[in-house]
Amino acid sequence: MPNPVFSFERMTIGPELEVGRLISFGLVDLLLLPRRLSIAQSQTDQAKLQLTGMVVDQVTLVRQAWVRAVAAKQSLKYAEQVNESAAASAELARRMQQVGNFNKLQRARQQVFYADAVTQLALTSQSVAASREALVRALGLNDAQAVSLKLPERLQALPKAPREAGDVSASAAQQRLDVQLARAQLEQAGKSQGINLLPTFVDAELGLRHDTIFDNAEGKRANRRGFELDIALPIFDWGDARREQLDAQSLGAVNRYEATARAATSQLRETYGAYRTSYDIARHYRDEVVPLRQAMADENQLRYNGMLIGVFELLAEARDQVASVRNAIEAQQQFWLADAALAASVIGRPMGASAPTANAPSSAATTAAAH
Repeated sequence: MPNPVFSFERMTIGPELEVGRLISFGLVDLLLLPRRLSIAQSQTDQAKLQLTGMVVDQVTLVRQAWVRAVAAKQSLKYAEQVNESAAASAELARRMQQVGNFNKLQRARQQVFYADAVTQLALTSQSVAASREALVRALGLNDAQAVSLKLPERLQALPKAPREAGDVSASAAQQRLDVQLARAQLEQAGKSQGINLLPTFVDAELGLRHDTIFDNAEGKRANRRGFELDIALPIFDWGDARREQLDAQSLGAVNRYEATARAATSQLRETYGAYRTSYDIARHYRDEVVPLRQAMADENQLRYNGMLIGVFELLAEARDQVASVRNAIEAQQQFWLADAALAASVIGRPMGASAPTANAPSSAATTAAAH
């Protein structure tokens, strides 16, 4: 409630000296003090929810930065393998051209692929450094701590089964911070309307007075005590506009709560869809694409040993296998990013989780580029 007001006055009338002291406070504010305490508690609860949301945001950012840093480090190893393979094929093509077994066009194709591999290796190395520094900033590490930061060699394996949509919806209904915050704001708006509505009808102040009168002529002193009651007369302002404003604010709080609840449901479905798609793609790479590529590499190795194919075909197959593994790492990275986004969305702090896109190079395109 507002602070009380202390007034002091000193008046002289001939030989008399009058000292007046008055302490006044809002009578309506005093009557509504319990409701004001309840509103203050609601505001404290809202601040706690907002702080919790900020912590969740930071944890999610750190988790996603860690996933990107580890995935970039894991991809660098395969980029180095592609670069070594491309360098070997380019050197072999150069020597075969010198002895007349390759024409200029055939050697240029191998050299172009080597140049692209060098560029890709440089970009991957920069991605490793950038993602590591992003993790350092997210963790708030100093220079000494950044140097001692160790990352694993690879991302953790996929879970045996994805989270079920029903479990996600059930837990989100109990935990979402944005819905809780909107509900708390709605409750505060209702309580505030009750408190602010009464002063639109009547406003009163109560004051306690203590005056001392000194009669210098007779040398006497007298005290008088009493109270004052000030009531505002609604002559010019009947409070209609203020009451309409309070009604509009309460209606706005209701609409914001409903909109938040509906948006939370829609956003959760979208995030879960991205999570499930990322899981299916990563599992498809793990169980289908990578094993098939390994089987093809083994078969081509046997064909090369039997002199049925040449060394360039074997190197091209090795590059295709490495490209498939890199795509599998990318799919695994997208899954763990989506998993972090889903966890934040369940709590009620949705983060950007992009759904997987069909931008990965196909095997046919990779093979064509190699040849």
